[in-house]
Amino acid sequence: MVLTEFIIYLLIGCSVIAGYYYLNLNPADKITGFFVYYLLFDFFASTVGMYARIIRNNEGLHFLKDTFLYNDYWFFNPVIVIGFALYAFYFRLNLKNNLLRQLLAIGIFSFVSFSVIDFLYSDIFFTSHSKSIFLLGSLLTITGIFFFYYELLKSNKILKASKNVTLYVSVAYLIHNLINLPIWIYTPKYFTAVNPDFIRLYYIVLSTSYLILYGTYIFAFIYCDKLEGNSKNLGDGKFVEK
Repeated sequence: MVLTEFIIYLLIGCSVIAGYYYLNLNPADKITGFFVYYLLFDFFASTVGMYARIIRNNEGLHFLKDTFLYNDYWFFNPVIVIGFALYAFYFRLNLKNNLLRQLLAIGIFSFVSFSVIDFLYSDIFFTSHSKSIFLLGSLLTITGIFFFYYELLKSNKILKASKNVTLYVSVAYLIHNLINLPIWIYTPKYFTAVNPDFIRLYYIVLSTSYLILYGTYIFAFIYCDKLEGNSKNLGDGKFVEK
């Protein structure tokens, strides 16, 4: 378990470094810049989230056992919602079609609103993660990815897709969700001491999916390091005007 978390943490950190390497060569690419800053946020959140493990492994801090600080649900539940919303917003930045952009904006607002209501009117915020939020967040982001594919296929950008960072991000994210979604759904029910086989499977799947996800990000930043005319993607390296 500790090894798995360390590997994921290391991969996130390496993806941030690779992202800054890419931005150093392509400073005008504001869309990828947004994504790199999201990865930095992810790394920061993962670092802060270690506090719960520090408390559990330090006897001097066990007086916090009966407080909400003893687990990290209260911290990572908002982080998960923010993560899904930022992923969807990232794909929205790559869109030119106003209708698709508006639909995705409505989807993001609706998802965040639902998540806040779910946290306020259920008892999961301090005790577990919400299946509904995982399902809706995944659906929202996948919708953004399909919108991106739709525009990509309709444009001549498809001819240069091999140097499209967003394309690699989208493929890795789809694979990551297909692998992890079943695990996320069943974890609250089966992730217990009486199911050691499920726990073992959980960490194997988790390690594999995150290796694919962040490994692809790192590859994309390095492989697409130099772009023709220092431009990029459907947004040509600039934020699309609203």
